[in-house]
Amino acid sequence: MAKRDSKLAGKIDINMTPMIDVVFQLLTFFMLTIKTVVEEGDFNIRMPLGASAGAAEDNPIPPIIVKMTASPEGRLTGVAMGQKKVVGDDVLGELASADAMLQAAAAGTGSDKAKRIAAAKRARETAAKQLEQAIQARILETFGNDLSQAELTELELDCDPGLEYAHVISAINAASGISEGGQIVPLIQKIKFSPPKKQK
Repeated sequence: MAKRDSKLAGKIDINMTPMIDVVFQLLTFFMLTIKTVVEEGDFNIRMPLGASAGAAEDNPIPPIIVKMTASPEGRLTGVAMGQKKVVGDDVLGELASADAMLQAAAAGTGSDKAKRIAAAKRARETAAKQLEQAIQARILETFGNDLSQAELTELELDCDPGLEYAHVISAINAASGISEGGQIVPLIQKIKFSPPKKQK
């Protein structure tokens, strides 16, 4: 019986070249076939400048300031543009009741929980739509028939800390465009946030 050579048995070379070729081909394939996703929302929003940042650009038209106040729980308690209220207490009450309905439906149990959540969401969407329409009506009232001035105007959102994010997005959606006959008519394209206020 022939004796096996122990030196040859312990040495096995693995050729890595084919594996590296396959990895690079896969990498190239995925790089060339990737589809970039369109960014959600295309808002021209400027965040507040820090203390060390330079001066803001001059804008001859003064900004429209929308003040949104919130309760300690984050619920919307008021919306004002300039010194005038944009929405009445009825819309704010509908938003608050829809939020309470949604919380109660989410915390509840039973076979109709999904139906109650869906109904609460519909009520909240209806109230949010009324809020958006009120903001749009006030902006259209400001500019009248000359919407070309809206493109040059800047909207400044002054929101209380802790305000629910959904209300901020509703205000941005309302100010940036209005839907007419399936087409979006742009309104204010320059939107910025007020610098945060110091806590007392």
